[in-house]
Amino acid sequence: MTKINQNSNYWTGNLTGSLDMWWREDIEEAKKGRDVVALASYRSAIANYVNIVTGRTDIPVTYNSADESYTDGKKVYLSGNMNEKNFDPNVGLALHEGSHIVHSDFDLIKSLYTTVIKRYNLNTDNFDGQHEASETTEKIKNLLNYVEDRRIDYIVFKSAPGYKNYYHAMYDKYFNFSVINKALKSGTHRELDWDSYMFRIMNFTNSNTDLDALPGLREIYRTINFKNISRLKNTEDALEVAFKIYDIIVANIPDAVDQPEEPNNSEGEGESGEGEGSEAISGGSSDESGDNLEQMEGSSDNESGEGTVVDLPELTPGQERSLKNAIKKQEELQNGKSKKVKLTKAEKASVKSVEDSGAYQVEVGTSSREKTQVVVYPRITDSMVEASNDWSKRELYPFMRTNSYYTEDTTEAVNRGLLLGKILGKKLKVRNEERVTKWSRQESGRLDKRIIAELGFNNDRVFKTQFVEKYNDAFIHISIDGSGSMNGKNFDNAIKSTAAICQAAAMAGNIHVQVTLRTTISNKNWYKPLMVVLYDSKVNKIVHIKKYWQYLTTSGTTPEGLCFEAISKQIMSDSAGRDAFFLNYSDGMPYYSANDFYYSGPTAVKHTKREIEKIRNAGIEVLSFYVTEPGSWNRESAMVDFKKMYGKDATTIDPTKMVALAKELNKKFLQKS
Repeated sequence: MTKINQNSNYWTGNLTGSLDMWWREDIEEAKKGRDVVALASYRSAIANYVNIVTGRTDIPVTYNSADESYTDGKKVYLSGNMNEKNFDPNVGLALHEGSHIVHSDFDLIKSLYTTVIKRYNLNTDNFDGQHEASETTEKIKNLLNYVEDRRIDYIVFKSAPGYKNYYHAMYDKYFNFSVINKALKSGTHRELDWDSYMFRIMNFTNSNTDLDALPGLREIYRTINFKNISRLKNTEDALEVAFKIYDIIVANIPDAVDQPEEPNNSEGEGESGEGEGSEAISGGSSDESGDNLEQMEGSSDNESGEGTVVDLPELTPGQERSLKNAIKKQEELQNGKSKKVKLTKAEKASVKSVEDSGAYQVEVGTSSREKTQVVVYPRITDSMVEASNDWSKRELYPFMRTNSYYTEDTTEAVNRGLLLGKILGKKLKVRNEERVTKWSRQESGRLDKRIIAELGFNNDRVFKTQFVEKYNDAFIHISIDGSGSMNGKNFDNAIKSTAAICQAAAMAGNIHVQVTLRTTISNKNWYKPLMVVLYDSKVNKIVHIKKYWQYLTTSGTTPEGLCFEAISKQIMSDSAGRDAFFLNYSDGMPYYSANDFYYSGPTAVKHTKREIEKIRNAGIEVLSFYVTEPGSWNRESAMVDFKKMYGKDATTIDPTKMVALAKELNKKFLQKS
């Protein structure tokens, strides 16, 4: 098993199975629905990494789609099959491509055909000549890609050493596999042909490399000179090395087309200078690979590479097939043509919509082994409203519906709540007032300028003091159960009460209000808890409530504590130093189930209790209400567990009495600490 994803702070994992079956991962198109929320998170993170490593913010990072392909010198394309297990090598590939955009001369590459014709004086007046020129150009381009990669890798390793492990993960995925190791030690690819030379060159830094496998390999190695790779300052320098390697290969392949003599300075170039560059890598995960090769390079005096090994092991037919696929993958990586699973235009649009909302995921769970991801939407956007009309995107925003059948009652609840809030808010305006009591003619304090002249009449009580009485700043977080069972008057009254609190607090001016909705989100094969920030008075105005809350609806289940855990740190941070309240509306017990994660019963009750205790221990007063009608069959039994989770002060509330709750909360805001 090869670990390839041990460098990410948010997504960890490793590929499993046979090391020689790894290429199938990129071939398989995902038959199940894509987790576009995760894809949006990955794209955002990788885009930040690319910006940091390249020092530029103008390099687009986007998913591959039907109308796009590989690196074009302008964009970095991501594969649509990215997941938590292959995240690190995908980061490495994106950094690799982004660095090429910054440091490689794509105009030189585009004109390579003309350059090759001139350098080798090729005749292109006929088809055969043109074909020869194209083949020669393609071979030199492949060699240039190899040398240029080494040059670019060194630059990144030197300028951003913290990211080199992502490079190692990428090269581990494409190069460090048992079939490559076996092939290098076997009798395969020792024929005097172009493919054999390219295979041996691409795997130069593998510890199993045999520099005597082919004539001229040692000379090629010296020409590249990994230890002094920093001497190559640009793509033009790398191209000159590629030309020299090409000449060495052609000189050693029988029946090769005669090439004009080129001055051969490769050996001197390789031996001169002690410059930096030992960390440049080529398909190896070890920084010491260059040192290993130095030892190999000096292990034999045989410069011809002929007859150095006898009775070499041979590969089995199965290993030959694996090797063929492995080499293909190496070549695709080397030539910037790594296959990337495409997203449909609809999927790309969904990813963009989710990313525009600022969505992110938080790992939560009941224990160190029982973990899942909570999706957090930190704001509501216009694109969410638009997407709720689109069948291909609607499932991403299960808390919104624009059909008038759903919005009529909710719109009325919002309007009535805001109207009530204006009435309550008039009483809260006193929170902005200060009451100042002053005492004059004191023995100490600040000088009272009005009576300072009395010092001449032996009156030394010319000081004043004052006491300022005002309300503390307040913070309230309101969490609404958005599960399907809340549908109807339970949800509408919760919205009405919450809208009233938001409006009143806005008029008071020194009350910070946050409102979140908790539910679940699903898309074919994935199902996750969801937390949506409906309103934040530090960011939104009341018009935000009027604009978006009319579209709110219920769906899914009740992942209570999982959602609380996802944002508890934010709640505690925002409430610090204030009179703080946590208000919860709920109508059921915690429940969530997906794949191998089950959240229900005593385990869920215990976990929710733990998260509420964290909030309470931070000095936040918890007010929790079980929304249910009088006479409900499970009212009494449900309250037992409800009080376990939220404390002895937790109580039931009739959905028709929730507006009165807003009035009671208003009174709390008027209490002075």
